[in-house]
Amino acid sequence: MQQRIILTIACLAVFFETLDASVLNMAIPSMEGYFRFSADAIQWVQTVYILFYGGFVLLGGRLADIKGRRNIYMVGAGLFGLASFACGCAQTFSWLLAFRALQGIGVAFAIPAAIAIIINTFPEPAARNRAMGIFGAMAGTGFAAGLATGGLITSYWGWQWVFFINVPVIMLAVFFAWKFIPADKKEKQQHKEDLSGGLILTVLMLAAAWIIHSLGSITTAPVQFAATVAGFLLLGFYFVRKEQSHTSPLIDFKLLRLPGAVTGNLGALLTGAAFGSYLFLLTLYLQQHLLLNPAQAGMLLLPFSIMSGLFSKFLLPLLFRRIGVISVGVIGNIFMVSGFILFIISYLGVLPLPVIVAAIFCTNTVGISMIFPSMTILGVESAPPSQQGLASGINGTANSFGGGLGLSLTGLVMQQAVVMQYDMHIAALSVLIGIEIIAIIQISRYQRKTKRQLSL
Repeated sequence: MQQRIILTIACLAVFFETLDASVLNMAIPSMEGYFRFSADAIQWVQTVYILFYGGFVLLGGRLADIKGRRNIYMVGAGLFGLASFACGCAQTFSWLLAFRALQGIGVAFAIPAAIAIIINTFPEPAARNRAMGIFGAMAGTGFAAGLATGGLITSYWGWQWVFFINVPVIMLAVFFAWKFIPADKKEKQQHKEDLSGGLILTVLMLAAAWIIHSLGSITTAPVQFAATVAGFLLLGFYFVRKEQSHTSPLIDFKLLRLPGAVTGNLGALLTGAAFGSYLFLLTLYLQQHLLLNPAQAGMLLLPFSIMSGLFSKFLLPLLFRRIGVISVGVIGNIFMVSGFILFIISYLGVLPLPVIVAAIFCTNTVGISMIFPSMTILGVESAPPSQQGLASGINGTANSFGGGLGLSLTGLVMQQAVVMQYDMHIAALSVLIGIEIIAIIQISRYQRKTKRQLSL
């Protein structure tokens, strides 16, 4: 009973992270009109959040190992709630971006702490995989609730309320964590937290996103672009040297060489790039191409997200037992490619509504439900208990960095497609298909390597 309570509280972190992401996706067209920004500019509302999450999630994971999983979970959730309230009060675009960054930092602390809590609470592999399936189900439930409530709230109350709804419930989550999750034993050894490393990593990720986003306009500001690239390379070199010599590094590079870690983290990066960009394109497609209002778009997506939660809870643990974590990851990516292809077919006008429904089923219901927990397990399971928070942070960084780069790449492709008189949606979706094919190849290679090792 105690394990179930702890699992539920830990899962609230991913529930609200996915809730916030899906709610905001439904509100983006309204924000575009409110702030009078174009689609490729308004995507920074998501990009800033994702990149600050990615920049600080390693620090969040490391602090969870040092300061205690429960403590960091509570701090992260509390910061997320306060920043959500501030976002709802935003009067300018810069104000909104600043507090979206703080939201990202809050989630960066809460998510790795939550994953570490789950893995520490369920050390037995079968129970752990079952718990991670429930973790994925909560992600699907949050996504479903966000899509439905986001469309309705945006239509009737305004986009500001997609942030305000987080506040009361997240504060209850903090209280329940304090009351029901046992405090961690304090380490005797004192560590010096690498706060500057988190800031440097965030700057590097923002710079990488800006570089990709600006590739199409190099000629308009070549000196600024070259200076940014040079600064990125120098700061990256300094960061690596700094982490290698730090007594308590933000990134322990030994973790990156653990079995499955490379595959899990690379898979998380590619998934973040493809799925985050797909959601952005899907929202624009439903509201600007099919002419659905936010409430109608949300209600269309709601059943598939509910099915995602049910799939993760009831079918995913069975698939883990029958075919294994790696095979589940491969099949999930195949479903994702199928969904993207169906999206293109729908956009071309071939039975647009029935085909996009099939695409949403492949991606939102099945594909992401299989990929997300599989890549998380691969990235974290081989780490020692004392570093599971850090390992989950690395996996989260890979996923969010991929999301930020994917959105920037999508913005670039859309810009260039317009210049070259191609359809920007089809061009962007074609790139996402390529990303998913790379993911399938790299996971399949690891699967073959694992089978060879077992046969020896």
